[in-house]
Amino acid sequence: MSTKLAALAGACVVLAGCAGAPVDDRPVVRIVEAAQPTTAIPLGHFLPTTQELSTALGTGPNGFAGQLVEGGADMLLRSLGAAEASPPDCAGAAYRLQQAVYDGSPVQSVATNSWAGGGFDGPPVTGFFGVVQMTSAAAAQDFFAAATERWRRCNGATVTRHEAGDGGDELSRIADVTFERRVVSASVLHASAGTASPTALRAVGLAGDCIVEVDLTDPRPTDQAARPAVGVAELILNKITTQR
Repeated sequence: MSTKLAALAGACVVLAGCAGAPVDDRPVVRIVEAAQPTTAIPLGHFLPTTQELSTALGTGPNGFAGQLVEGGADMLLRSLGAAEASPPDCAGAAYRLQQAVYDGSPVQSVATNSWAGGGFDGPPVTGFFGVVQMTSAAAAQDFFAAATERWRRCNGATVTRHEAGDGGDELSRIADVTFERRVVSASVLHASAGTASPTALRAVGLAGDCIVEVDLTDPRPTDQAARPAVGVAELILNKITTQR
């Protein structure tokens, strides 16, 4: 072998030894299983019983519960159209369980009930209660976080509900918005055609994949704003967390 060929062969051996194994720099694809939606469950047994409401609100034993309503998202109330309230972001604080408020959220089951209590010698206390199950805890958390922010911005605001005909618009003033660990509450004064209705005590809470709504009318004097509604909301939330 000539000197030139030997040198060239030696150089090739050196280069081959330094090059090493080829590097595979292609991106690695990892398939992560998507979070599965929670299973829809009956919600009616989470709603407060007549006895539980009597104890929580101190109304005595003369209470009457309405008919339990259960089903899917179509069980949400449609008494308020999407374009009927101004400002629209405050509709959820002023009005209970409206389909227009939950529109766009992944609702999979709903349960509602109404109740009336109080003694025969005093004004009646009435309530409307609802549990809304989302497809996941994350979806419920997102809804509650957005609702909490809207209620904060709407504190002190007046919502106008535009009504057709000669009845005039309904005005709803939102006040006393209060935040607790898992409940937001407010007082709402509705007035239509110059006549005010008893102040509504509103509360919305979060437990897992469920949103809880409470709407009370309690004309008894109190200095605790919407605290009775918060107490009922906590009652329902505790039933959800302990009975599932």
